[in-house]
Amino acid sequence: MYRRIVFIMLLGFFTMSIMLLVILLNMTGIVNLGQTVHEHHIYLNQNTSGEPEHLDSMQVQLAAGPLFFAGHSAPGESGEITFRGHHYDSILRMFNLQDEAWSPGHQTHGYYGIDVSHWQNAINWSQVEADSLPHKIHFSLIKATQGRKSTDPYFQGNWKAAGKAGILRGAYHFYQYKDPPLDQAKHYIRQVNLKANDILPIIDVELDCTGCSRPEISNTLLIQNLKIYLGAIEDHFQVKPIIYTYEAFYESHLKGHFDDYIYWMAKFSSKAPKSFVVKADSTSTLLPEIAMWQFTDSGKVKGIAGKTDMSFLPATLKAKILIQP
Repeated sequence: MYRRIVFIMLLGFFTMSIMLLVILLNMTGIVNLGQTVHEHHIYLNQNTSGEPEHLDSMQVQLAAGPLFFAGHSAPGESGEITFRGHHYDSILRMFNLQDEAWSPGHQTHGYYGIDVSHWQNAINWSQVEADSLPHKIHFSLIKATQGRKSTDPYFQGNWKAAGKAGILRGAYHFYQYKDPPLDQAKHYIRQVNLKANDILPIIDVELDCTGCSRPEISNTLLIQNLKIYLGAIEDHFQVKPIIYTYEAFYESHLKGHFDDYIYWMAKFSSKAPKSFVVKADSTSTLLPEIAMWQFTDSGKVKGIAGKTDMSFLPATLKAKILIQP
């Protein structure tokens, strides 16, 4: 009986000590209880010198420039992103890990962006630009056209408003296999006017049929037609387009045929695509060269109702995706 009473008293003392420690950590800002951010990235400030700042001012400072990517939370069983209220910057400073690999991703200097279409309906781009927690939205990839006829009804409005808000813009075409490739290129060219410092023209190449497991044309014809489309776009804009796809589609249909293009690669995971180079000092020659990684379709950004896709762009690759003056 005596031992049981002592055990209960020790257990109570231990529990109270843990609770007190958590409260103290919360007061110092190392742990942030009761507050979550609307996105799920871990970020770091490049400049870690100086006295500690209040959390709000630190977030503003971090939002002002490119951020460090240090991995992000993966979707749970429901597909929802697990939000992180604490961004680990204090812990990383404590252990001097700013320049080290940080599971589940690798840390680097870079930018975050969104891609949008009519699925997001009307967007308040002023709110998107003002949204700085946990990072600024630096670039936008906007659906322009699909096939040989369709134009996204929100494209012109999104294009103008994103530019007015000071957000880098790119326009993408959703490629459809059964439409003549030259007609698709002409349709995109009629709708999209690109200038210096806009993002290179983008073609979205993926399955375009509901419930199918492969394109409804032969791979030989797919490659032949894609080359016609890309050639027409290159002749008009005098730049090489960016190809958007996902890893499995690239491996099955594009690998070895379009490896001299820059890719925007989708992989909804905490692990980056195979050849995505996130270390700024890397000398990797893996193909294809992936400049942007679309890592989630569940991002939440002010000014956009519901969810949106989000991508990461290493700062060292930013110049490669822009039309040069």
